[in-house]
Amino acid sequence: MKLAVWDPDEPFRRWRDALAQHAGELRLSVEVIDAASEPDEQADFALVWKPPAQWLAGQQGLRAVFNLGAGVDSLLPLMRVHAPDVPLLRLEDAGMGRQMADYVAEAVLHAYRRMDDYAALQTQGTWEPLVLAPRTGFGIGFLGLGHMGLAAARRVQAMEFPLLACTRSGTPRAGADFPGPIYGIDRLYEFLAQCRVLVLLLPLTPDTHGLLDYAALSQLPRGAHVVNAARGALLRSADLLDLLDEQHLGGATLDVFESEPLPPDDPLWSHPRVRVTPHVAAQTLVGPAAAQVMRKIAAIERGESPGGVVDPRLGY
Repeated sequence: MKLAVWDPDEPFRRWRDALAQHAGELRLSVEVIDAASEPDEQADFALVWKPPAQWLAGQQGLRAVFNLGAGVDSLLPLMRVHAPDVPLLRLEDAGMGRQMADYVAEAVLHAYRRMDDYAALQTQGTWEPLVLAPRTGFGIGFLGLGHMGLAAARRVQAMEFPLLACTRSGTPRAGADFPGPIYGIDRLYEFLAQCRVLVLLLPLTPDTHGLLDYAALSQLPRGAHVVNAARGALLRSADLLDLLDEQHLGGATLDVFESEPLPPDDPLWSHPRVRVTPHVAAQTLVGPAAAQVMRKIAAIERGESPGGVVDPRLGY
């Protein structure tokens, strides 16, 4: 079988070597193709990150497409047009869960320990110990509870903060154990009112685009901190900035943006209550990703249904 790789961010040889190694371990005979240098070569499977539409349209025999990441919002529209009958699969963790847990845990502690307030005091040369809120009343809310959300929630749970979550259905996915109440999206405002730190880990779909606008963000308690490590378009940044300037919100840690890279003149860069990172909360790791892709291909070859198949109706 032939597996085409399209990834402009990673040297092809790294994918070729890792995929070949794991294929050998599973006794699969796989030829790995560099789609960028051999765009006309037909493949059975594809492993891609933001591939050109014309390349995808030219692939006539694909049995499955694997997205190099947990979010499929940029690829799904292309699949609907150019490969509507081909299954799309996303990575499930593949080493990203631990990274996301690290990122979220740091942001939670940053907010809880009032580090933005200390940064402001430092600029004034002011030595002033600040009072901390009781940890038992410092609710950490997870908007979205997939693989990334659960991994981060488990880490925060170990830090002894109370947890709550909000998902589309209001129920945990099969086999998931979440130590707190879970609200349906129809109770979003009730959920937000209890979040001292709001962690956004929802997939981006037509239903979630712009979900966190001024009205929604206003439901957060005064001084709340927003962490967005999912997709920039979930959050209306102008509304976030307004609420920060009004001192309703206490701060924000943002890893994702509607336009990436974030434009140099964007006011988020210079706001004293906003921390910006360049979409690094959970980066794709070649080794674990290659191993997972080959396991999924092996399952398909056995006639089984692998995990991570995207439901086009839901968008994830």
